Amino acid sequence: MTLSKPTNVIALLATLALLSTFAIASASESESTTFPTAELIDPNTASVDELATVPGMTAAAAAEIVAARPFKTPSDMDKAIGDALDDEGRKSVYAHVFIKVGLNSGAEEDYKLIPSTMSARKLAHEFEEYRPYESMEDFTREMAKYVSAEEVAYLARFVTLD
Repeated sequence: MTLSKPTNVIALLATLALLSTFAIASASESESTTFPTAELIDPNTASVDELATVPGMTAAAAAEIVAARPFKTPSDMDKAIGDALDDEGRKSVYAHVFIKVGLNSGAEEDYKLIPSTMSARKLAHEFEEYRPYESMEDFTREMAKYVSAEEVAYLARFVTLD
């Protein structure tokens, strides 16, 4: 069955409206999310009691962290946690407990563990694309192209200038 030209136009407009709704929703996700502002907890020094207060942390994950430290990278900690947390649990915990990553020397796998409204792959790509960073202002300027000012401040908690 062949559709008439007005029907094709209506179908096209409906499709475009639907796609724009998804684009607007994605763009506003960063703006509607509340980002933690407290200092990150260092998993190499935190007590089991301190780790237990972290949203999403399980007793098993806290025990794994304490038993496996010291960690050099976020990936080291991620491997130590093993199956103690699911993906959502990891995101929740990593928003509060993390090994900071060097902006100029960090590995893609470590950047991908930073919780963000951006996809892990996109976040890692953007972090690496603008190397070398000479200052945190460079980082702020480049990340502000993709996420809200609040999320840029949040992301800055996870990195160091090296």
